[in-house]
Amino acid sequence: MIAALLALASALAYAMSTVIGHRAATSALSGVGSGWARAGRLLRRPGFLLGQAAGLLGLVLHAAALAAGLVVVVQPILCVGLVLALVLGAVVDRRHPDRPLPGRGQWWSAGMVVAGLVVFLTSAAPTAGSGSAVGWALPAAVGALAAASAAVGIAVHRGRLRRPAAALAACSGLAFGLTGVLLKAVLALPVTAWPLAWPVYALIGVGLAGTALAQWSYATGPLVQSQPVASALEPVVAVALAGPVFAEGLAGGPVAHLAQLAGLVLLVAGVIGVGRCATAREARPGSSDPAEDEDRVPVLASY
Repeated sequence: MIAALLALASALAYAMSTVIGHRAATSALSGVGSGWARAGRLLRRPGFLLGQAAGLLGLVLHAAALAAGLVVVVQPILCVGLVLALVLGAVVDRRHPDRPLPGRGQWWSAGMVVAGLVVFLTSAAPTAGSGSAVGWALPAAVGALAAASAAVGIAVHRGRLRRPAAALAACSGLAFGLTGVLLKAVLALPVTAWPLAWPVYALIGVGLAGTALAQWSYATGPLVQSQPVASALEPVVAVALAGPVFAEGLAGGPVAHLAQLAGLVLLVAGVIGVGRCATAREARPGSSDPAEDEDRVPVLASY
């Protein structure tokens, strides 16, 4: 229960960081001046600093949740941050007539996220495992991610992929899902062992790689092809690795497994729906230049 509450608090902090940071960036970067001048305005905005502070708080709460509970509980709950960001964004934007409000499709998708989470956690009845990384699964996952990301990066660079943004976003989602697993593995180690522990350096490398891949995917194609893919893969990867890495278990039996699968599918479908609707909603009305539309990063894309 404590881990679930910490995860919910982390999701709320992440959502606040997204909404506040996005609003501050939109305001600061929309003015005239060079890129450096606009970046300077952004760094001086109290809203930007507040958003970064909320993001740091979310990371601390995320780590505390993983230290206190299971990956199969914490990582799916973080998807609620999408719903919270949607609600907070709607509250803020209601006072600005020029900003579009969430449509019915987004609210339905948000409901699917919550319903899927409830169904999955209720039917999963997760059981604790070792609490620390065991076996070969974690290093194998890191190696597989590195190989897949390198292969996708080379293919994108050579122009061999039909949807490069989606491929890069998939690697980004895999990286962020693996980051949560690595974070729990690091937290299970004594602090004095961190300087010589490979999961610490893997966590830093995978986190940086995920961020770089996400930014590359945003620059390569429409957000509607990238953001939903990354958001949907993150909890799936974490849940898939929780068993092999930490020996965390889910309730057995065909009925329970069917309910778990249904809940996870509903959760992922809702995440994708929220992301796609957010991208379409944020597109600039009346613009004939798709590249110009993509300059307006949706509020949920940075979550």
